[in-house]
Amino acid sequence: MSRGVAHAVELALDEDAADVVRGLFGSLEEAGITSLRSGSPHLHPHVSVTVATDADPAQLAEVLSGVASIGLPAITMSSVGIFVAPQVVIYLGVTPTAELATLNERVHERLGASGLDTWALYAPGTWVPHCTLAMRRASLGAAIEALQGAPLPIRAAPVALRVVEVPTGKLRVTIE
Repeated sequence: MSRGVAHAVELALDEDAADVVRGLFGSLEEAGITSLRSGSPHLHPHVSVTVATDADPAQLAEVLSGVASIGLPAITMSSVGIFVAPQVVIYLGVTPTAELATLNERVHERLGASGLDTWALYAPGTWVPHCTLAMRRASLGAAIEALQGAPLPIRAAPVALRVVEVPTGKLRVTIE
């Protein structure tokens, strides 16, 4: 993969949690809203820790090697939310924890020490952990209606830290 392509560092959800999120994708699609799944078929339920600009996936994996060795923090998705800028995003809000913040900080420390740039929205102290459900323009009223009764909270045990291409979601490497 050539430089110049952004790559997300993301927590892949366990299958049980991913299945629940896929069900919510389906609820949005039934309401005529393009979910993350239908808009980008390579994407899968996840929580992005950061997005690195202009970095090769192998380089990211090398720089972040061992970050996940002490274990990945449990995730609880406890709300439905909407970002309105820089673009509309419908998401499941992840309950912040010290362990999740520490992972975000550790990832940014390593990337920064290696001279790799990241998107400002994912910086420690700014990052709002979330699981994206939809990103395309949609009727927010229809989205809210489609997600009423979502089975919250959704507890997840992340199974891997991965590097995926943005915006396609194609898996490039799993970080050891």
